Amino acid sequence: MGPDGRSESVQTLRGDETTWTRLLDVARTGSLFADRRAVLVRGAEGLKGPDDGLAEYFKDPTPGLTLILLVTKPDKRKPVWKRVLEEAEVVSAEPLKARSLRGHVGEELRRRGLAMDEEALDELIERVGQDLRRLMGEIDKLQAFAAGRSRFTADDVAAVLGRGLARPLWVLADALASRQRELALRLLDEALEEGEAGPYILAALHRSLRQMGLVRSLRQASWGEIASRLRVPPFKVKDLVEAGQLWTEDALQQALDALGKADRQIKNSADPRVALAAAVVRACGGPRATGAPRKGR
Repeated sequence: MGPDGRSESVQTLRGDETTWTRLLDVARTGSLFADRRAVLVRGAEGLKGPDDGLAEYFKDPTPGLTLILLVTKPDKRKPVWKRVLEEAEVVSAEPLKARSLRGHVGEELRRRGLAMDEEALDELIERVGQDLRRLMGEIDKLQAFAAGRSRFTADDVAAVLGRGLARPLWVLADALASRQRELALRLLDEALEEGEAGPYILAALHRSLRQMGLVRSLRQASWGEIASRLRVPPFKVKDLVEAGQLWTEDALQQALDALGKADRQIKNSADPRVALAAAVVRACGGPRATGAPRKGR
């Protein structure tokens, strides 16, 4: 029961398992137990079938119902999505980047009566990345650490974040997937310096390459289906699809062979730094798919 005494409920559907007809049926069906409802469709770009009743629904929507379509990238060539985008309130959920991210963190600091010099802000974002929840958590820790001080330095950030808050291994795995050799080598060095074990790093890299193989096999699939099969957030699909275009089957096999060799070397007491660096160089340097986009170095 809501604070105003009214019941609320949310019904979740998956776009790749739902048709427009069924969605409209669900939207039109009332509830005996809830006077305010929301119908949420994840991966709505995967909705199938005719959309004959959609225009009529927009003219006479169900009272008390909020219809939410989560879409990675709507196909604006299709009449149904042209109509939806014309009628709906569109809210972007893209992760904040660059200036927007820095501005958001700066605004949060000001709201708390805190300040951080440019070097400290660079240190915080470089270490934590774009995860807003984690960034806010680290600001909480900084505020407690400062014990009454209101301005933070890069040394404060380094002291609070410590080795336990190194960038997650998926950042390194993404660099390998997009075949950014220099970046991957730098992130590999950072991970080893922070104490990450070689087998854990290899597992992350293996998973990334398996994703590339699956992305290549799903080239004709919808983005919603790709997100579902890879079990990744919808906003990650675009980057994964673009990265998948950089790989050929031979290049993927060569990269997997390189990781396998590194695994054997590490198990035989080789220096993990040397073995993993050689594997990254070999993996990123194999043949690229013809006509595939190249990432900036």
